[in-house]
Amino acid sequence: MEKRILGQTGESLSLVGFGGIIVAEVDQRDANNYIAEAIDAGVNYFDVAPTYFDAEDHLGPALLGKRNGIFLACKTENRRGCPGINGKI
Repeated sequence: MEKRILGQTGESLSLVGFGGIIVAEVDQRDANNYIAEAIDAGVNYFDVAPTYFDAEDHLGPALLGKRNGIFLACKTENRRGCPGINGKI
């Protein structure tokens, strides 16, 4: 899997990301299999959001023991309540 450096972070991310909605409303065994297959293919960028139904609940357990080297992005619905956030991203 081809990877690129994310800005000035030094983090090397896969060009293909795993959209967490894929594991929404599936059983945990299927979620584990989808995520393991993505990691085996070289995907290390995973994206999830609270609006993806129960995807966060499935993604966490599926990444147990595999978190090293994984870049996990989570969108939020309310960023305005955090003073100075724009200077941090």
